[in-house]
Amino acid sequence: MRALLPALLLAAGPAAAAEPSAWCDALFPVSDIAAAIGGARAAGVERRASGVVAEDDRHCSRIYSQGGDRFSDELVFMVSPARDAAGAVATINAMAREDGSRRFGLSRPEGLGSAAVHFRKPDPLADHRMEFNVSFALGDRVIELRYFNVDDGKRNKFLQASSELEAIARRIAERGLP
Repeated sequence: MRALLPALLLAAGPAAAAEPSAWCDALFPVSDIAAAIGGARAAGVERRASGVVAEDDRHCSRIYSQGGDRFSDELVFMVSPARDAAGAVATINAMAREDGSRRFGLSRPEGLGSAAVHFRKPDPLADHRMEFNVSFALGDRVIELRYFNVDDGKRNKFLQASSELEAIARRIAERGLP
């Protein structure tokens, strides 16, 4: 039994890291989706921590989806710390630069954090996937919302336009950091 203990502790580590944090829940509650698009379309949307980065009061890495199908529509929400507020703005400005990738509808929404960028782009590896992206600086944090719309005929499409993603981002920015 003692020989199994290290293996059990290693196995428990990633599971603990995949727990959604209360701080991230306060920053972006599931109810923001319903407020932006209506309760009927948001019915059944659930959130889960991605496990890529442990969530705490500086980092969020989570997925919002209907039905839990990892290969269909999902909203990815990430929060990353910058060294300071100017660093967060510089990161958003770098994201807004033309980098030669295929993206369209690029705009710089005003009144959304200290700096913001909004665009759509096709997935370079899968022509049936489209990404809506709204990212902004909030204090010393970089907030990213990325909705992946998959043309797969499934009935789990809760966002229909990138403007709806921007409406969710505005709710987060207006609420501010917890």
